[in-house]
Amino acid sequence: MAPGTDGDERQRTRWRGCRIVTTSLTARVLLANQLRSLPEADWTVISGDQWDDPVEGVEVEVIPIRREFALSDIGAFVGLWRYLRRQKFDIVQTHTPKASFLGLPAARLAGSQAVYTIHGALYFKGNTRLANFLGWCFEFWCCMWANSALVQSREDEQVLPRVRICPAAKLHYVGNGIMLDRFLAPVELAIHSERPIVLMVSRLVLEKGCADFLEVAASLSDKADFVHVGPVESDQKDALSPALVAAAEAAGTVRFIGEVADVRPYVESATFMVLPSYREGIPRAAMEAAAMGRPVAAYDIRGVREVIDPALGLLAPRGDVAALTAIVSDLIDAPDRCIELGKQCRDHIVTQFSEGLVMERLRHFYAETLQSSSTGAPVSGAA
Repeated sequence: MAPGTDGDERQRTRWRGCRIVTTSLTARVLLANQLRSLPEADWTVISGDQWDDPVEGVEVEVIPIRREFALSDIGAFVGLWRYLRRQKFDIVQTHTPKASFLGLPAARLAGSQAVYTIHGALYFKGNTRLANFLGWCFEFWCCMWANSALVQSREDEQVLPRVRICPAAKLHYVGNGIMLDRFLAPVELAIHSERPIVLMVSRLVLEKGCADFLEVAASLSDKADFVHVGPVESDQKDALSPALVAAAEAAGTVRFIGEVADVRPYVESATFMVLPSYREGIPRAAMEAAAMGRPVAAYDIRGVREVIDPALGLLAPRGDVAALTAIVSDLIDAPDRCIELGKQCRDHIVTQFSEGLVMERLRHFYAETLQSSSTGAPVSGAA
């Protein structure tokens, strides 16, 4: 065998992948461990803003992308298309709505396999008629350009073909998961209180139900300490009003911690978590809290009901603050029940939502996609 043949063969077996995100926050929170766990590819991340602490070995290309629709989207699309055409990636995978809306057609027109990651379809049961019309149009556009679409929710996997958004043959279930070892390990408390601690972890936006959380806290602040952990996103059109946050702080009904590098000490401090989100794919915050043995009171929506068993009595109808308040009040009054519910939640997460399972499904999908792109055969849907 000629010198250097082994190295050349290894080089030929590697492939080049690109992930496109609207903000570096998505890359840091959702993708960093995936990129570390898939070293068989050479990864590049295209981010709409600067990612200052990328995963070792991952290249970062900044192409400004605004979250809201604007005339600047034309320039962003052209920038994406030109960069992808030069780089000729084997697979281009998009995350978050705007990155997908622009990145999928750019990837297809550049000649790469375009993969749409659906973190939670904008079309879903319980949405308003107008919102679902717009959501249908958005999802149809993305799925039309994508060679394949990865879903995290079994509900999306069933609904999207039925409403003619995406053919079942394009859909592949990969699910979502967390690093179980990290969230099963003991950590120090971040907060100490003689009263129950009710925690919410989210971005400070209306879609996550932050205003509902404040309303619940205002009703029950005499019985427990309410704490919110998560970043302020003032650039979002549904960002929580600063006046509303200031009023809650002044009244002492909610303590706002802000963004933290490690959420575990706050979850460890909590008696239970509240997640009154109006839209989710598969909520990581709920998975993390449940893995740490904390029950999660939430709205009964797509994704959440896959993570938290509805039979546990922890889910309220979407937008029903009174029903959610009643659930939270009952949990505050029953600490022993909280402990038992937390054990049941943890058992469900441990068996169903390991990130290791997600990695296995992704590896299988990538292998099939690369093989099909070389032979021209379609990729079969994942089970």
